[in-house]
Amino acid sequence: MRRMKAINVGGMANPFSAGVPSGRENADLLDARTLAPGQNKRGWIQSPLFDLSLFTLSPLAGLFVILPALVSPRGLQVFIAATYLIAIPHYVSSFSFYLGDENLAYYRTRRLAFFVGPVLIFIAVMALRLTKIDAAVQSTLYVWNVFHVSMQSAGILSIYRRLNGGLLSESRFARASILGVNGSLAFFHIDRFPPIYQNLLRVHFPVWVIRDAFMSVAVVGLLFYLNSLRRRAKRIRVPELTFLVSSLLLFHPYLWVRDSNLATFGMLMGHFLQYLGIVWLLNRRKYSTVEGSGHQRLLSSISTKTPLLLLALVSVGSLFYLAQKSSAWLGVPISYVIVWNSLALVHFYLDGLIWAFKDPFVRKSIGPYLAPESHMAA
Repeated sequence: MRRMKAINVGGMANPFSAGVPSGRENADLLDARTLAPGQNKRGWIQSPLFDLSLFTLSPLAGLFVILPALVSPRGLQVFIAATYLIAIPHYVSSFSFYLGDENLAYYRTRRLAFFVGPVLIFIAVMALRLTKIDAAVQSTLYVWNVFHVSMQSAGILSIYRRLNGGLLSESRFARASILGVNGSLAFFHIDRFPPIYQNLLRVHFPVWVIRDAFMSVAVVGLLFYLNSLRRRAKRIRVPELTFLVSSLLLFHPYLWVRDSNLATFGMLMGHFLQYLGIVWLLNRRKYSTVEGSGHQRLLSSISTKTPLLLLALVSVGSLFYLAQKSSAWLGVPISYVIVWNSLALVHFYLDGLIWAFKDPFVRKSIGPYLAPESHMAA
């Protein structure tokens, strides 16, 4: 594709550069919790419409952002709308876990990890940005993003695997395959991302080594993973296979979109929708009845009432949009850049804790609502 001017709306449209279906009745939403491995004949996490829209086919949403931006300057309006109505709510949704009473009680037993950690990240980003060491922030976002998105894809794939009676031993091969392929695509044209490329050149590091290392991991992982899938070929269903293919193709924009910021955001659109979908589904199932503290009742209401959910998404996006405009009007746009970059990094960090299924609490508090057994492993 032709080269386009780097997208950076107000320094904020991309952290690397500076509607949910209403569902069915609660009984149907909760039925997956009572199933043993292999008993879910459908093989869907929720339903064909829900899974295809928000999981398997969600990466196609990236094209609705990329293509308009490539053909017309007005396409930036789509980019901006996606940023504030989808991207930012996705990042903020990590904090919804703090609204659950059970979660909050557990987080308070690990204050350093769940409360001090995010503050330290904010301080680090602020220090690096104010001292003009921007490349460190941008490079960290880029690399951590590859890992973060890959692990989410592997996590959702693990739910399909559990529903199909797959083996836990397959998880390491699935993670290696997805991370290897995604990393290969992200670093295939790393010369289009100056913060990493130029610094590698300065230290005379052979850039091709990174891409080839990811490719090696991808090849080895896929060989072992496909062999394990062959062994249970009769138990593999369409939902699992199609999501696997979708996960392996998620980073395709890096191959044909020359602007790395646009390629990244186009890829992330699928990830954003998947995350919003899985968090909404978890909260709707877990907090199907309004009870507990005021903040948990609020979470329950937002999760079970679609109009309220949409209002929350729009409100969060609007708040950040006004903050961006206000910081520019006051002549301190760097303040919003710091908040935006910190939000993305804190999201990466918290998700590594919130979804860590090696933690018994996570298996107990999340597993039963998304997979047939509470000891589900990602």
